Amino acid sequence: MKKQTYICLAIVGALGAAVMSSHADNSAFPPIDEREQAAADQMPRFFVKYFPGKEQQALSLLRSHQLEVVDSLEGQQVFIVSGLKEQVEKLTQSELIDYVEPEPARRLLSQ
Repeated sequence: MKKQTYICLAIVGALGAAVMSSHADNSAFPPIDEREQAAADQMPRFFVKYFPGKEQQALSLLRSHQLEVVDSLEGQQVFIVSGLKEQVEKLTQSELIDYVEPEPARRLLSQ
């Protein structure tokens, strides 16, 4: 009984390896990578630089423009916000905000 089990496992393993190796690095079967589409579907993100000492006022300004704060770089006085470009551009008119710029797109160099 054990011998039959080992033989079956060996056959299944060999078949699995053969199927996997036949599709590996085959241009007819490209890898499925949905990360780029998921990134494109998300709201754009922006760096919003506020003046030193104006963090709380800048936060309330962002909330009043219905912008979501995703992260913050406290040492650089920068909020990373998600929202529509038109909403973010309105922030530049405030005396609390130094500048606004789109978050840089990062990609691996190997792609």
